[in-house]
Amino acid sequence: MIKRRWRIGLALLILVSIGGPARAQDGGDFPREVIDATGATVIVPERPAVVAVAGAVPELAAFFPAERVRTVDPAGEGIAWQDIGLLVMPDLIAAAYPAVIAAARAADVPVFQIGAIASLADWRGAVERLGRATGEDDRARAAVERLAARLAWVGAAAAGEPVVRVLALTPEGYTFGRGAFLTELITAAGGVNVAAEAGYDDFRQVDDAALRDLRPDVILLSPAWDAAQIAALRAHPAAPDAVIRLPFSPTLPRDPGGAVVLLGWMLQPRALGRAAMGRE
Repeated sequence: MIKRRWRIGLALLILVSIGGPARAQDGGDFPREVIDATGATVIVPERPAVVAVAGAVPELAAFFPAERVRTVDPAGEGIAWQDIGLLVMPDLIAAAYPAVIAAARAADVPVFQIGAIASLADWRGAVERLGRATGEDDRARAAVERLAARLAWVGAAAAGEPVVRVLALTPEGYTFGRGAFLTELITAAGGVNVAAEAGYDDFRQVDDAALRDLRPDVILLSPAWDAAQIAALRAHPAAPDAVIRLPFSPTLPRDPGGAVVLLGWMLQPRALGRAAMGRE
């Protein structure tokens, strides 16, 4: 049954992939000034042919061509800067490795820092700013439009359906509460995060008593859970029947719109199934 759900869920994801090929990029309007997550003004002299990435930046991967990305080790030495037009890195990585920033700037490579993503608004803002910094405005805009279309589709499909009570867990027993990106995704998919509802902060450990008190209808597991751990959880007397491992990062999925579609199928399979078949 679970395997069948995944096959149908993936089919739904394909079905609601809104938007065709990206529109042509003009590559003009450079140099550009863009404000990064630190509030710094970054001047990009020309449209980057290659963008270097230090650390995980899934917001860039949501729209920027993979063949034009070079992953660099911020702790490494001897990075070849000559064909790199922009360095993108999370602000936490930048704080830990100031030498790589100094090396990039010494080579006249602008540095664009990305902040933490705690909401859909944060994700949209980061994609839009990265689109402007890289000269890929159209692709970035299309990614934001796809997100809006998927949110609207899932919201319409789940409207009027019972709200599903959801708890997300890591193998170590931590959950995601108020202020977590996953909480907003769960809400968009027609659920309520019971940890956030109970006032839990972003990342907090859950014990057996809390599991009984929260009474989730569904437990979502981070991808790090293995088969033995899942079996042990399912045998827990307070665990619901629905225990599902997520196929994406609960902290920052590469495609939040796709994550909401999959969450919607996990939480409201009948509603999304009817919508996908055009029966609503």
